[in-house]
Amino acid sequence: DVVDARTLRVAHKVPLSGRPNNVAIRNDGQRVYVAIVSSPGAVDVIDTNSMELVKSILTAGGVHNTFISPDSKHVIAGSISGRNLTVIDAESEIALWTLFFDAGVRPMSFETHPDGSTRRIFVQLSNFHGFAVVNFDERREEQARVELPTIPEEERHTEFLQGSPSHGQGVAPDGRTLWLCSKVNSHVYAYSLPDLEYLGGVHVGSHPDWLTFSPDSKYVYVANAGSNSTSVVSVETLEEVTQIPVGQVPKRVITAVIPAATVTAWSTADTGSSASVDREALDYEFYRDQVEPIFINKRGGLARCVVCHATRTRFRLQAPPPEGATWNAEQSRQNFETSRRMVVPGDPLGSRLLQLPLAEEAGGNPFHPGGKHWTSQTDPEWQTIASWIRGSRN
Repeated sequence: DVVDARTLRVAHKVPLSGRPNNVAIRNDGQRVYVAIVSSPGAVDVIDTNSMELVKSILTAGGVHNTFISPDSKHVIAGSISGRNLTVIDAESEIALWTLFFDAGVRPMSFETHPDGSTRRIFVQLSNFHGFAVVNFDERREEQARVELPTIPEEERHTEFLQGSPSHGQGVAPDGRTLWLCSKVNSHVYAYSLPDLEYLGGVHVGSHPDWLTFSPDSKYVYVANAGSNSTSVVSVETLEEVTQIPVGQVPKRVITAVIPAATVTAWSTADTGSSASVDREALDYEFYRDQVEPIFINKRGGLARCVVCHATRTRFRLQAPPPEGATWNAEQSRQNFETSRRMVVPGDPLGSRLLQLPLAEEAGGNPFHPGGKHWTSQTDPEWQTIASWIRGSRN
């Protein structure tokens, strides 16, 4: 999806070679490199001028993340299933070399030489609470592994780690520190560069999953997937300044430098304000009486929606009520707010709440981990939710 930064609406869609997982953008904005996680694995190259897929670069396994080196000369693709990283020349768009590990490759970050070229890659690995250090420009091999600190066992979070106790990292823009998330410890940890001396840790929200920096390197922003918040951490004091409430299960966060005029446009009546008015038109009582029961209804051969969506998913409902019961008023109101974030008022087919569980041949999104609940847009449940999204009150 290509989103117009002025209106925050999807303006264009680019067909890909397979199911995507993440993207990286070249520094000049001319190329987007898409991680294709479906087999056999590839990096899709999108030309941002034509908005077309111009090339697919095959990899040894499905790609979890793609990254662009700080000098934009290389694209690095990490594979969990293939247990490797592949380095691609950004000019020729040809794979140069591949390095294999004994575990799946998760997020990466980069240390540079004074001239801006890449010196080392720091690699997080499946089921390893720490990171590997890779020599980039000489031996192209793993040099060391660094394990993150431990905390008392009773303070650890061992559920829903998804094979990645440490996930999310970055080198500060000034190049002086490396920061890493620990999901199991609910901490971020800092190391000095280039000597990798441990500087300290900061307790943040639950399940920190990704991080980014302010352009001046003074703050780290940490996406806490388990507590639906973003922590703001002071680099100087190694303290959490605040937590900002955000949407459901934040797992990615980036820093974007945006013109002030664009930010102003978001608050005008024909963009952000109109969206707010539209969203207010979604009727709570219609939702409570007609839509919410769908989430706990039993369907032949399929689990109830709430079975999966009461845990750490982007669309996260309150804990399922006892058999034969319903949610209380407070829980229903929270579910209502969660559901509103999954819809585009007035546009059922543009709403993820209806797109993801709908069969692809019926106009739905091809990917939904929970399977397809509706084979047609004529399904009574689909029609009920569509009516709510269109603003119906009865």
